[in-house]
Amino acid sequence: MADRRFEHQKRILKRVGGTRPRELVARRRLQQIDVARLERVVERFRAGETLDEPEQLILFSIISPELRPAIPVVDDRPEQTDHPLWLDLNEDAAQGTLEAACRATGRIEYSSGAEFKSYGSGFLVAEDLILTNRHVADVFSMSVRGIGNFMRFGYSARVNFCRERDRWDSDPSSTRTITEIAMIHPWFDLALLRIEGGLDGVDPLALSVGDAASTLDSRVAIVGYPALNPDEDVAVQQQLISAFDSKHVSPGFIDAVEVKTFQGKTVRALGHDSSTLTGNSGSPVVDLQGGSVVGLHFRGNSDGLNWAVPSADIAADSRMIDAGVKFDGAAVAQAGPWETAWEVA
Repeated sequence: MADRRFEHQKRILKRVGGTRPRELVARRRLQQIDVARLERVVERFRAGETLDEPEQLILFSIISPELRPAIPVVDDRPEQTDHPLWLDLNEDAAQGTLEAACRATGRIEYSSGAEFKSYGSGFLVAEDLILTNRHVADVFSMSVRGIGNFMRFGYSARVNFCRERDRWDSDPSSTRTITEIAMIHPWFDLALLRIEGGLDGVDPLALSVGDAASTLDSRVAIVGYPALNPDEDVAVQQQLISAFDSKHVSPGFIDAVEVKTFQGKTVRALGHDSSTLTGNSGSPVVDLQGGSVVGLHFRGNSDGLNWAVPSADIAADSRMIDAGVKFDGAAVAQAGPWETAWEVA
């Protein structure tokens, strides 16, 4: 197993101080695990002792999911949680912040002539604009250099804001057709999709213009639609997710702000430890204190951190400002490597 995964476990255990492991595990799971063995492993880990692979697996499969939960959304709010690190999510202030994010976040679905399939998440950033990942939009769109972006021939796509664990397409008014591929960003893993009309009573989410470095150690939450990934441990995923492809809130922390290279492009990225799966691509990373979106989730990594495009970097591109994207302050365009990418797009 990768060293980075266990560096992450150290950060988790540091945050909860000397709390006993049995107090870190939700009550519903205490009868399902060997608590005495878990406590021995955590004690050895905190003492700096080397763990063998079965012991490492205990930490990853029990401590990590317990403190990085994926909470089902019910009627636009995350259901009550008994996770010790996240009890404040049950309070009115957090529930209000997360309700706004849940209402504005939908499931991206596409069809090539048959039934619609889910393929990622997206969220309102203007009355009729959805922000998601480029790699999500690529499934049903195409770009012609010098001409523009188009829906693939024979394809249609929509955004379903209704899908929850206990609410499946019960409200047709909560689904919007994607009418235009408004932007495929040539540098960031980002796309803007125009939908047919806004949603009554739902406000777009505001992207933060604050410096990305200031988000380090912030408590955040991902809102999206985690899907089963057959390439990862299915049992761990089933333990974490109550209903795949339905709306969940996944709290966590911003653990890193790093310069990374993805698909040949060197970008600044936020490393967060919220639980994510394949369908979370395009999810907003919401600051739990202020409510603004501090990042656009685009990549998961089971061996360490997950990664998001910093909202501050999105706000630095004049084309995002001109598109009418909502920000929580005055967005000021700045020069960046995306300028050269736009010239050849």
